[in-house]
Amino acid sequence: IPKDQEIEYLIRFQNTGTDTAFTVIVLDTLSKDLNPATMRPIGSSHAYSWQVLGEGVLQFVFNNILLPDSNVNEAASHGYIKFAIKPRPNLPDPTRVENQAAIFFDFNAAVMTNRTWHTFGEHYLNVSNVTFRPDLSLQVWPNPTSTEATFFLKSPQPLQGRLRVF
Repeated sequence: IPKDQEIEYLIRFQNTGTDTAFTVIVLDTLSKDLNPATMRPIGSSHAYSWQVLGEGVLQFVFNNILLPDSNVNEAASHGYIKFAIKPRPNLPDPTRVENQAAIFFDFNAAVMTNRTWHTFGEHYLNVSNVTFRPDLSLQVWPNPTSTEATFFLKSPQPLQGRLRVF
């Protein structure tokens, strides 16, 4: 992605325990290539407070969240926090930024999220949406790519033909 582009992160959580969760804490240790001063809250499922701890650790605290366990109320057992953050200026090409968060329900051990990554740079693949037919879509990933890419052609009916890459 372009070097100055803001990244949006969505951290979801669910109480799969055996009782109501009263406090949920999300700790997100940011990459040194992200600028904590640019953190911008976007939304959440419940009221929370946040702060930056030490060297770029974001802490989101959901006090008195009263998140029921999934066995009692599956629909209400979910929560989330969404925020945006910008990279530090003048990153070298390519700079890979990874992210993973720890979620604590009351006094239990951390539940780790999946690890995500973004690559910042200036020489990336431009993607244009071309409609061949209204019912046909083409997806290409990863973006950016340097050595290989996956092409996915989706149609509601069987297709026959050739795909050429120049």
